[in-house]
Amino acid sequence: MDVVTGAVMPAPKELDPTAGPAARFGADLRKYRYAAKLTQAQLADQIGYSKSRIGNVERGDEKPTRELIELCEAALGLDGTLLTHWSAISGNGIPTWYRQWPPIERKADQIISVAPLIIPGLAQTDEYARAIFTGEPHTTPQQVEEAVQARLERQAIFNRPTPPQYLAVIDEGILYRPIGDGSVTRRQLEHLITMAENSWFNVQLVPYEALCTAALVGPIVLAQENGVPIAAYVESALHGRVVDKPDEIKRLVRLLECVRKAALPEYLSMQRIKGRVAAWS
Repeated sequence: MDVVTGAVMPAPKELDPTAGPAARFGADLRKYRYAAKLTQAQLADQIGYSKSRIGNVERGDEKPTRELIELCEAALGLDGTLLTHWSAISGNGIPTWYRQWPPIERKADQIISVAPLIIPGLAQTDEYARAIFTGEPHTTPQQVEEAVQARLERQAIFNRPTPPQYLAVIDEGILYRPIGDGSVTRRQLEHLITMAENSWFNVQLVPYEALCTAALVGPIVLAQENGVPIAAYVESALHGRVVDKPDEIKRLVRLLECVRKAALPEYLSMQRIKGRVAAWS
């Protein structure tokens, strides 16, 4: 039965908002259309698009234009809610050299991040990410917000019924490095503690006393599928790149294994993180 008209209709296709930015937008569009008690045809009439176009967008089969999003906003009486998806859909805020990575990340069933300086992107809060992007020279407030939304969009993979197994291996220095102000960093660490309550989210800390220089090479993210590494992402001060050559992936895997051997077990890692939060408070 159609939730708007009461007519008997075929069941709408179940949406998977974790499939990507367009699918995430489509799920939100359907949610707000239902709330406004509009059919796809009625919404299409109001904004001057075809019903099939609205259906394609809701299913995530077609990317919406910014004009379509703005028209839907007006028709549904929203104030920027749907436009928050635009940066991820359009790729604004995402460097060209990075755009290859998010689809790989969404495909993976296991992800390992090594972070020597800051909390890895998949585990960041919005305010922590905002403080990082704000610190980049010559960045406008709009560019900052687009970059933050794009980063948060990546985290949608954790909303799946079966999220990927995720391991963040972080250096102990991150616990003491203020990003933004002290409260931003403290809340970020509290977020880590909360996320680690999930069986699929794990954190290991590389302590100072391990003297592990391998952890200082720079951020690395390794994506695996069915236990097999499929690609990695490495970053420098200027840009990053996706690594997919088998010999290069093998070298990165060896490096990650070295760092993990130096890291504390998860329960000891969480003890140190909780202790730092308590001290910061």
